[in-house]
Amino acid sequence: MIITLCILVLVYLMMGKPVDGLLEQLKTTDWKSKFAQLWDKIKTYALKAGRVATKPILIFYHVMRDSETTTLETALIYGAIAYIVIPADLLPRKVLGFLGILDDAAVIAYVYKKISNKITAEIINKVEYTLDQWFGAEAVVVD
Repeated sequence: MIITLCILVLVYLMMGKPVDGLLEQLKTTDWKSKFAQLWDKIKTYALKAGRVATKPILIFYHVMRDSETTTLETALIYGAIAYIVIPADLLPRKVLGFLGILDDAAVIAYVYKKISNKITAEIINKVEYTLDQWFGAEAVVVD
C-alpha cells in the first residue's frame, strides 16, 4: 500500500498533478520500518545492477533518512527507489532493452533534481563507504 502511494506521488508530481490527498494518507507512516525493508531490496538490486547504477539509489536512500527531509520528499524518494529496485516496470528492460532503461533514468533525473539541495558531503561519504563495502574500493588513478 505504501509503495503504491509513493509511486503515485512520484507519477503525479512528474505529471504536475496535486498530491495533497496522497500525502495525507502517508502522514502516519512509520518510515523507519519502511527504510529497513527498502534497504534489503536495495542491496539485492545493487548486486545485480552494479556500483554505478546503485550510487544514485543510495544517495536517495540517505537523503530520505535525513531528519530534515519532508514527508513529500520522503514519499517521492521512496517511490523512486521502489520503482527502480522492484522488478515490475512500466517499460520492461528485458522486453524493450534500452527503452526499458529510459523510464528509470527519467525517474532518477527527476528525483535528483528535486532533492539535490539535500545531498551533503556526509551523505556522499556514506554512499561511497557502502559502495566500497559491497563492491570493493575503487582504484584512484593519479597522473
